Amino acid sequence: MTEQRIKISLLTIDEGDDTIQFQIELTNGVNSTSIDFYGYAEEFQDFANELCSFPKSIDTEIKYELGEQGQKWAYYILLRVFCYESNGQTAIQIKIDNNGIEPHKSYSEFYILTVPASINMLGQKLKKWNPKIDNVIEWTAE
Repeated sequence: MTEQRIKISLLTIDEGDDTIQFQIELTNGVNSTSIDFYGYAEEFQDFANELCSFPKSIDTEIKYELGEQGQKWAYYILLRVFCYESNGQTAIQIKIDNNGIEPHKSYSEFYILTVPASINMLGQKLKKWNPKIDNVIEWTAE
């Protein structure tokens, strides 16, 4: 199977308000996308905590969502984790929109297919990650 991966990098830190410019790169081996966005060092902690205990039931759905689609926001990022089979097979829906106007519009939507144990490992990595110390975090789906 082709490598499916999520990589998040710290690009810059605004020392004035501690805002971090991140870049997220995502691929399912066929499709890939990346976007720069702004957040804080603890940006992924709530998402990480939920991923660590995924799934609580077959209907569990976890989301990391930033921004909105439409002109009010500079971008939209959605990572939605859910089970798509009763045996626990899991997918991460990736939806990235730069909310640009033609011809600068960029929109991607695809899925990373994996298993709950791999999602739990992603949660553990994100939970321990301090972007101010380690500038990059990378996870490869099993």
